[in-house]
Amino acid sequence: MHYEIDEEAKILLFDMASVRSADEVLATVMSLIAQRPELCAWDWIALGDPLPDDASHEHLAKLSAAWGKPPAVEAVTAFVTPDAFFHLWAKVMDFQFVRRKHLVVRDVAAARSLIERRRTVRVG
Repeated sequence: MHYEIDEEAKILLFDMASVRSADEVLATVMSLIAQRPELCAWDWIALGDPLPDDASHEHLAKLSAAWGKPPAVEAVTAFVTPDAFFHLWAKVMDFQFVRRKHLVVRDVAAARSLIERRRTVRVG
């Protein structure tokens, strides 16, 4: 799975398009947060076109169990996907990760804009 860590913006961007399974996504993300626990407090952009079709609540439970302490302020995961129903998964994730909001957008520019708007509200 391809990912980029933007140290300056404090954004983790990862692309799930090339993965074969949700297990691969989970393994990569769990490895990243084990190496860099501060990433749990950063905003994330998750590219998912297509999304792994084998993702389950067990994957989310494993990730949630490995998650670090809640961030001081709410962080955002912006999923970039054309999946019209992914907002339902996103809502479920909100309950599994304290102070993290999961939202769905159509492109990376919209994800970055969303993150900036939410950061402005957090600070101001």
